[in-house]
Amino acid sequence: MCQSDHPELHSTACTLAVGALIVIRGEDPSTISNGTIIIFRPFLSTPDYLVVHRVAKIVPANSSPDGQYDFFTRGDANPYAVGGYDSWSGPSGSVPGSQIVGVYQFTIPIPYLGVAILDIRGFMYDDATGRPKTQGILVIVALIVALFAFEVAEPGKKTPPSNVPDQMRTTVALTMA
Repeated sequence: MCQSDHPELHSTACTLAVGALIVIRGEDPSTISNGTIIIFRPFLSTPDYLVVHRVAKIVPANSSPDGQYDFFTRGDANPYAVGGYDSWSGPSGSVPGSQIVGVYQFTIPIPYLGVAILDIRGFMYDDATGRPKTQGILVIVALIVALFAFEVAEPGKKTPPSNVPDQMRTTVALTMA
C-alpha cells in the first residue's frame, strides 16, 4: 500500500509501507464501509496468505449471489484506471465477507520490525509450500544445543542471590577472624 513504489500514482506517501507491522481488529462485515483498509484471506487453500487492501465497492448480502457481503478491493499502490478492482476468488472477483480477517487499526512504529519478521519467516519457511526449510530446522536445533551447552558447561558461575546485605557479610567475616 505504498504509492512511492509506483511513481505513476504521483505520490511519494505510503499509507502502509511494505513490511509494516500493523494491528487489526475483527469486524462484522456489515459494518465495513468504502475506503476501509481490510485484511483478508483471498484463497481458502492458503489460509496463511493474507492481503491488506482498501475497500472500493461493497455488494450487500441481499444483492450478492453468495448471500453474504462481498467486497471489491484495490491496493493503494496498484496502478488501475479509476473504478478498477483487484480480482479475487469470490463472485465476479470479489472478496466474500467470510474471508475477512479484520480491519486495520494502526501501525506499530518500530522501523523495520515487520521487514525483519518477514525476512526471518522467509529464512525459516518455504513460501511455496509453507513447510519449514532444512536450514531453519538446523538453526533451531543449533540454538537449543548451544543453550543446553552453556547451562551444562558452566553451572558454577551462577551463585544464588543472598538476602544478607554486603555490610553485614563484611562485619561477620571480620568478627569471626
